Amino acid sequence: MIVIKPLAKRNFRDLGGVITRDGLTVKKNAILRSGHLSKLTEKEIYVLKNGYSVNKILDLRSSSEKDKHPDTVTDCFEYTAIPYFNETSLEVTGGMGSDVIGAIRRSKSVEELIGYVPELENVYSLLARDEYSVSQISKAVRTVMDNRDGAVLFHCTAGKDRTGVTSAIIYKILNVDSDTVNADYLKTNEQSEKNSKRFSKLALIFFRNKQLANKVRKVYLADMSYLNAFFDTMNEIYGSFDNFVHNGLKLNDDDIENFKKYILV
Repeated sequence: MIVIKPLAKRNFRDLGGVITRDGLTVKKNAILRSGHLSKLTEKEIYVLKNGYSVNKILDLRSSSEKDKHPDTVTDCFEYTAIPYFNETSLEVTGGMGSDVIGAIRRSKSVEELIGYVPELENVYSLLARDEYSVSQISKAVRTVMDNRDGAVLFHCTAGKDRTGVTSAIIYKILNVDSDTVNADYLKTNEQSEKNSKRFSKLALIFFRNKQLANKVRKVYLADMSYLNAFFDTMNEIYGSFDNFVHNGLKLNDDDIENFKKYILV
C-alpha cells in the first residue's frame, strides 16, 4: 500500500511487513499508527476506509489536546478515546508540550517556557510507573490485539511518544528484534526533523537562549534515550518485559498466542 502524501505528513505508517525473530511476518493493513487526525481531507478518509480498511480509531491524547485538534473521524469509524495521562499527570508532562509554538508566543520569560517544555525522559518513565497510564496502555494494546474486523489505527498528537511506546510494546509482544523496534521508533524523525529545526529557530529568535532552543528542538524528535527511559523504568518496576505484559498489561498467554495466530503470517 502506497501512503498518499497528506497521510505521510501525519507520521502515518503500517506496522505490517516486519519479520519477527521466529521468521514470521506481521500482517499488513491490520495495525496502523499516526499523528493526530484533525482536518482530514475527504481523500484521506477515503484511503483510510477503502485503502486500509480501517475500522477502529484509538485516540491516545488528553482531553485538552482533543479539544484543540479534534479528530475528524468520529462519524466515519469506531472511535475510542484512551488518554494515557490523567489530569494530575498532565501537570508533570507539561501537556506533553503539544502546543510549543503557542507557548512560545504566549510566554513572557525563558523560565516560563522552559517549565512548559517537558523533559521527555521523565514523561516516558511516567508512562511505565503510573498505574493509570499502564492501565490505559493495557486497554489500547488489548483493543489492538482483539481486533479482527478491518484495521485498527492508534494515534496521539505527533505520533511519536505515546504512539511510539505503543508500537514498541506491540512489536515486542510479537517477538520483533530490538533493532527493528528502535528503527521504527526513530523513523518518526523523517517527518519531525523539519519542525524541530523550525520551532527551535523560532524559540531562539524570540528569546535568544540556546538552552531553550535546544530543548524545543529535542521535544519534537524521537530519541532512543526517551524510549530507553520507558523500558528501563518498566524493568525496575516489573523485572522484565514478560512480567510487565502479564502483571502490568494483564495479558495472559492465551491472549498473546491468539494474537500471534491472527497477525503473523
